[in-house]
Amino acid sequence: MSMGRWAIGLALVLTASIPVIGPHAGAVTRPDPVAALKRQLDGHGGVRASSVYRGVWGPKKDHVTSRSRSAYEFGGGGIVALDFRPSKPSAGGASRAVVFPGRSYGWYPDRPAYLPEGKSWILDTEKNELYLECGKIRLSDPATLRHVLSTTTAKRPAGVYDGTRTTLHEGSTTIGKLYKLNPRLWVGDFEKPTGRYASYTKLPVKWRLWLGPDQLVRRCQTRYDEPEYPWNVEDRSLTTADVRFSGWGDAIHIEPPPAEEVATRDELVFPDHD
Repeated sequence: MSMGRWAIGLALVLTASIPVIGPHAGAVTRPDPVAALKRQLDGHGGVRASSVYRGVWGPKKDHVTSRSRSAYEFGGGGIVALDFRPSKPSAGGASRAVVFPGRSYGWYPDRPAYLPEGKSWILDTEKNELYLECGKIRLSDPATLRHVLSTTTAKRPAGVYDGTRTTLHEGSTTIGKLYKLNPRLWVGDFEKPTGRYASYTKLPVKWRLWLGPDQLVRRCQTRYDEPEYPWNVEDRSLTTADVRFSGWGDAIHIEPPPAEEVATRDELVFPDHD
């Protein structure tokens, strides 16, 4: 996952059953996951996520696994801040990212030589789109969540996650249908499913969602194909995502790092090379 795209990954919500006053005394409305999602995003809490992504490719089934932990802060109908921590940062990459809609901070604990003395964070002033994602499924988008649940083909009682018993929903959609709902969906993290990648619109995205009785997502899994390499459209790799959520509604407040520890890009000093 590149530092430029805080991808990372996912969401749902809590809603109480409301008594219906009318001719059918004692009847209650059915919990609505989409309404629950909106209520969470309008609140002042957040959620935590633990993600595992795995890519498999080639005849020898080569593979790579990435893990991360994230905390999300909600407000005003969306996500207002993200604290992202990969378990194994990429070579030269940050070990932590604190992201806001208009700026982001990358943490480099080993302090590379190009960072000024006493500073271990780098500031980027760019626009960021914050969202909860599980593979190709943007769970913090109500329209996407509604579409995904409409493709449910099976439902059954499941295990306990985040201290609550869940119901497993599973089904399948396509990259093309998800792209219509989210025009910023990328294939292989570098191209849209158009032009030479248009064949990917027909490929399935298989999904599984574990919902608690409050309609919050406690776990999400997806499976889908990606191009094996940016220059290779035909050969594909299989990507799986497994994301677990906990602490829905917790009082999460994400702060930027101390100003005295932050360097701007203009302050970085790189050696001259002849």
